Amino acid sequence: MIKRILVVDDEQGIRDIIGEHLKAMGHHVVLAVDGQDALDMVEMELFDLYIIDIYMPRMDGLELMMHIKEIQPLAVVIIATGYSSIDIAVKAIRNGAFHYLAKPINAEELSKVVESGLSHSNEMEEVGGISPASIEISKELIDLLLLKGFTPDQQQDFHQIGTLIQYKPNEKITQDEHFGSMIWIESGRVSVQLKGTHVDTLRPGDIWGEETFISANSIFTELLVQTDASVRHFSRKKLMEFFTYQDESLIKRYMINLIQCLFGKWRKSVFKIGLYSGYSPYDMKAKQE
Repeated sequence: MIKRILVVDDEQGIRDIIGEHLKAMGHHVVLAVDGQDALDMVEMELFDLYIIDIYMPRMDGLELMMHIKEIQPLAVVIIATGYSSIDIAVKAIRNGAFHYLAKPINAEELSKVVESGLSHSNEMEEVGGISPASIEISKELIDLLLLKGFTPDQQQDFHQIGTLIQYKPNEKITQDEHFGSMIWIESGRVSVQLKGTHVDTLRPGDIWGEETFISANSIFTELLVQTDASVRHFSRKKLMEFFTYQDESLIKRYMINLIQCLFGKWRKSVFKIGLYSGYSPYDMKAKQE
């Protein structure tokens, strides 16, 4: 399967050499001239793997990597740097980079590290259920996860009990009984924050706060809008009323779906913690075996 790779380096010669080598490996390659150029591209399209130079004008590699991680938390990033800056590369790995390449870059080492990075990306896709480079999760996928076992009419009725609200950048999204404890992102991006620290990004198709159906007081995060966004709010009261008039088996089905959704989020969180710590759950598993 062809993978999408973004190569970011302000030296055209190095950029072209890496790009041609990756194309020869059968991948789709996009080139960026510096960190800001790359960030503009990532705003429009996400990639399966990133190769980023450390020292660049306008935005260095470490800053670019942190911006990419905000947009795409599971991004697989490979840092390229000179031998004199290996300590910077180690710092990058501690902050979430997958690996580093020392310049001048050896073709064999490049192939090996890229294949390892893409293999890691595939492993996260298998565990998380979606590609780390996915931009959107469709409404149909949410229906398959949260509303699995519902008839088409029941799915439609479920969506209609939600209230659609438009938000502007930097607005906070309130989650309570009035505005709706569970939300579904229809468009735009929303930052999930814990005590003022960005911990995740919600994109079209993502749901948040579904656990409040089980416990009304379980919200402990804040939501800050990053771009113009359309958000559908579902209040716990309306959800309870919805299931009151449905067959008893439907709420049992919904509870099972809720647990599966929460478990999927937990597995993705484990991967994120591992990446930010410089470890992979698969590495730990291999050591145990």
